[in-house]
Amino acid sequence: MNYFRKSVILIAGLIALMSSLGSVSYALDKEQDSILSNLKQIDPNIVRYFPRWRVCEPNLQLQIHQTFLVYGRSKDKLEMQNIVVTAAPKSSDPEDPYVILLVECGSESFVASEVDAYMSKLRNQIAEPKRPYCYREIPAEAAPSEKQFRIITDYLMPTDVSHSISLSAFEQSLKIGKTGFWLRNSIGTDAVGYHFWESGESRLTLQRPLYENTDPATSTPIPYLINTRLGIGYRMTTGGLQKGILSFIPERKLNSTAGKAIIGFDINAPFDPRFGLSFNADFPLSGPDSNNAVDKKEWAVIKTSLDQQSSLGQNVFVDNTQVLPVLRYSIQSGLFYHLWLDEKRPENYFRFDVGLNYTEISEWAYVRKVRFLKTDTTSPNFITNSAPGLRTYHPIEFGDWIYARVEYRSQSTFPFGVTLQLANRMFLLRGYLPLVGEWLYLEAKYSTPMRTASEERPWEIKNFFIISPVLRLNIR
Repeated sequence: MNYFRKSVILIAGLIALMSSLGSVSYALDKEQDSILSNLKQIDPNIVRYFPRWRVCEPNLQLQIHQTFLVYGRSKDKLEMQNIVVTAAPKSSDPEDPYVILLVECGSESFVASEVDAYMSKLRNQIAEPKRPYCYREIPAEAAPSEKQFRIITDYLMPTDVSHSISLSAFEQSLKIGKTGFWLRNSIGTDAVGYHFWESGESRLTLQRPLYENTDPATSTPIPYLINTRLGIGYRMTTGGLQKGILSFIPERKLNSTAGKAIIGFDINAPFDPRFGLSFNADFPLSGPDSNNAVDKKEWAVIKTSLDQQSSLGQNVFVDNTQVLPVLRYSIQSGLFYHLWLDEKRPENYFRFDVGLNYTEISEWAYVRKVRFLKTDTTSPNFITNSAPGLRTYHPIEFGDWIYARVEYRSQSTFPFGVTLQLANRMFLLRGYLPLVGEWLYLEAKYSTPMRTASEERPWEIKNFFIISPVLRLNIR
C-alpha cells in the first residue's frame, strides 16, 4: 500500500512538473510572439539592426500568399504584391542563413513560431544567405513598415540616400551628399508641355533647401519646408542631335532665347506640410540680338504662305516667308497638396497642383540688308521682331491661364509613377516603371495640344511621344 501511494505521488508529481514545464514553454512562446509581433513598435535605433526586405519573386509571392490563406488569414487583408520579411541581425559568417522573425503579407503576418510551424520549407528558401530570388532591400534607416513614408519620394530624387545619380535622355541629376542640394540638367520645358526637343532649350538648376521640417509625421518624405531653385536656361540649335541619332524625332519649329534666368520655390505650410505654394519662372536675360548676324542653320523656322517682303527702311527688307517662334516667358504659380491613401501604409501617393500659367512666345523674321543697289551683294543674315505682321502669343482666354497637375506614385513591390498635366493648352503625360531592380527604369513622355483648329499654333507638335531608359545609382 505504501508502495502504491508513493507511486501515485511520484506520478502526480511528474504530471505536475510536466504541466508546469509546458506552461512555461507556452508562456515563453507567447512572450516571443508578443515581442515579435510588436517589433515594429520598438525604438528605431534598435529596428535598424534587423534586416528587412520585400519579396518580388512572383512564384515565391504566390506560395507565401497561399500559405497565409491555408492557415486562415483573411483574404481581404492579404496583398501578394506587398510581402515584407524581417530577420534577426545577420551573423558574421556569410554562409549562415537568416533567422526569420516576421513575414508580413498585406496587413496579416506570421511571427517566428508561426513561420516555423506553417511554412518551414518556404522559410528555408527565404532564409538562404544569398537570397537567390527577387527581393528589394528596405534601408536600415527607414522607419518600420507602417511609417515607411520614404516610398512616396520621386524615383529620380529619393530623400533617403546620401548620394544619388540619374541619367536619361530627358534629365541628368545629382544629389550632393547629405546637404539636401540637387543639381539637375533637363532638356525641354515640361511645365508648359513642350518636353524634350520641342522647346529648343535645356535647363541647369540647383535646388537648395532653406528650412528643415521638424514635424515627425512628415519629415521623412518632406525633409524641408522650403526648397528654392535657381538656374539658367540655354538654347539648343537645330543642328547636331536631330540630324544624327535623333533624326526619327519630328522636326522642331520652336526656339528659345540664348540665355534665361530660372527661379522657383516650394513652400510647405508649417501647420500642415502636406499643403503648400509653388512658384516657377523662366524669363530671358536678353532677347535675340537683332544687331548681330545669325546662322540660319541654328534656328528653327515656320514657313508661311506669305510670299512677299516688307521694308523696314532704305535697303532693309524682311523675309516674311520664314518666321522664327521664340519661347520667352514661362511662369507657373499655384497651390499643391500631398495625399497618401493610407497614411499607416503610404504606398499610394498623390500630389495635386492647381494654379495659373503664363507663357509668351514671340515671332521673329530674317532681315536682308542690301549694301548696294545690286541685290546680289548682301550682308549676312539678321533677325528682327519689329516687322509688320509678326505676332506675340500670350494667354488671352481662360483656358490659356489654367495650370493643373496630378501625380501618382506607387512603390510597393513594383514601383511606378504617372503624371498628368494641363498647362498652356498642352496636355502632358509622363510615366515610369522599373526594368531591372532599383537601378534601371524606363520613362516615357507624351504631349499634344488641346486647341481647336482655329487656335492651332504651327510650332506645336501633335502626339509627340518619346521613351528613354533611366540609369539610377544610389549610395546610402
